Amino acid sequence: MVRLQPNGNPVVVEGVQISTPGLQGNVEVFRPGRSDVRGRTTWSQPFADALDAQNVRTELVLDMADTQETPSLAPAGSRNTTYGEPAIVIDAPNPGEDWGQVVLYTDESGVTTWNYPLTSRNELDTTRAGTRSTFVIPRRVVRPTSDQPDDSRGIAGSLAKKVLSLVIFPILDPLFGKVGEVFAGKWERERRPYGFRTWTPANWQQGAGDSVDWASIDGRKSLLLVHGTFSRTQPCFGAFPSEGVERLHDIYEGRLLAFDHFTLSEDPDQNVEWFMRNLPDGVHLELDVICHSRGGLVSRVLAEQSDRFETGADGINVRRVVFVATPNSGTVLADPQHMKEWLDAYTNILNYFPPNGVTDAIETVVTVVKHAAIGALEGLKGLQSMRPSGDYLKTLNRPTSQKPEYFAMTADYEPIEAGWSQMLKDRAMDSIFGGQNDLVVPTAGVFSKNGSNLFPIAKTLEFGDREGVYHSGFWGNQMAQDQLLEWLGG
Repeated sequence: MVRLQPNGNPVVVEGVQISTPGLQGNVEVFRPGRSDVRGRTTWSQPFADALDAQNVRTELVLDMADTQETPSLAPAGSRNTTYGEPAIVIDAPNPGEDWGQVVLYTDESGVTTWNYPLTSRNELDTTRAGTRSTFVIPRRVVRPTSDQPDDSRGIAGSLAKKVLSLVIFPILDPLFGKVGEVFAGKWERERRPYGFRTWTPANWQQGAGDSVDWASIDGRKSLLLVHGTFSRTQPCFGAFPSEGVERLHDIYEGRLLAFDHFTLSEDPDQNVEWFMRNLPDGVHLELDVICHSRGGLVSRVLAEQSDRFETGADGINVRRVVFVATPNSGTVLADPQHMKEWLDAYTNILNYFPPNGVTDAIETVVTVVKHAAIGALEGLKGLQSMRPSGDYLKTLNRPTSQKPEYFAMTADYEPIEAGWSQMLKDRAMDSIFGGQNDLVVPTAGVFSKNGSNLFPIAKTLEFGDREGVYHSGFWGNQMAQDQLLEWLGG
């Protein structure tokens, strides 16, 4: 164990140089072979399983204990983060051009962030050619407040220390090729394939449903569910209470189906192209839709533009769409400069509110982390479709002759958990969004005017900052359940 130097002088442990100006405490380094390095991390088993599935390997763990901020001892000109926070600066051996490298940092409150190698200007270092890599990691000493639950949930509960895990992954994956333009598509085809499935009281919390009986829904009012980014049907809608699923089953006389689709490598047009191409010949669909997040963009293409795509089906009529936390005006987190904030937000949503299927969701996040770590975001068209200033939304948000009935649910979320609240305050999330948000999507962007003649949406349900509804937290809320059933005819 080595003492950290609050005067900014670096300490070297196991070949790793650590600088903590303004922070004192102790640090110990653990490596594979010398200790159970995985056991030194704070990850839950699902999180560890997701990293293993993605061929992510832990190289070392830095365990910082008894930390205390002493800013008066920090020298002038100490290196800070992009957002001006005091930093832990790690200088570590570079594993070489064939490997990507990331530091996973978990603070005392359980908040976990992804941190990439940076240049001296705090810009992403994508060279991978040097012998050393530098990580500039924002730090906080956060203790639980009286409002924070004292149970350990999700990826990590409250800790008495800071834990920094240096992890690496092969740039050339043995199954999916080189991380880059086609990697995400190959990964999704293998691990998150397209498909239709039933969604019923018997299987709504299961990873797979039955095959859809198209003859039974041909020409009859049916309900379609469309999931959002980083998700699939089961983890997205698995938090529905059984009573709500039963009621929807009654309203639609059992005609409930869902659409699993790519969310990373293909845009909503490509999603709908697959949907239309794989409908049975001659079938006619009369659909109401419940959609979450990016799934709302897919649903809009179905509702407004399905006649653009080749199909043997007799057509689709989308009657009603309930948009839940949909970025109809985009989300700034889809811009490359804010991709880290998006990944951190989702990681901590999965931490504090772990859904069924959390391993699948984390594995999808890690796929994007790999792209972000080496600056290869060009292979993520599904995410780029949500950029507020991007070409995709400019095209989608144009007047249409179709007249589906639109409804919207949205939220302004303010966390009460001490660490997460501090992280969001430090990162000025409201400033990044330019106002209220649900951690991922701007509150008003779900329903507000955007250029389409179908917006603004008049029939909306908005949750305020004291109601505890976040981006993926609508399904368990009774008010949301009641409003959803009212809109859909229940």
